[in-house]
Amino acid sequence: MANRPVLVVRARVHPDHLDDFRAWYRRVHLPHVLAIPGIVGYRGLRFSAAGEAETPNVLSIFLFADESVVQKALGSAEAQQAREDWATWAEHVRELSIQIYAALDARATLRHVN
Repeated sequence: MANRPVLVVRARVHPDHLDDFRAWYRRVHLPHVLAIPGIVGYRGLRFSAAGEAETPNVLSIFLFADESVVQKALGSAEAQQAREDWATWAEHVRELSIQIYAALDARATLRHVN
């Protein structure tokens, strides 16, 4: 299944709090997200705290099992817990972006356009 949907989380955490954020993320938040039914993988990138002021310094990619689990996963109690986790860091996080990417069948799209 090469074209599994992914959830991409980008954030800019205040550099003074980035080390504490990363420790919390690994210890608390990541286990909550990985407990969401349908999430089957994770990759995270580490950026320097001194990076550009406009760019994220947190980037996580979560892999869904397949398209059929996305809605159920997002509506789960585990997903709600993961969303609530961020409240702890709200004052130190800027430009939080959460996006889902999935393969698109162009034939189905063209049928709707024509």
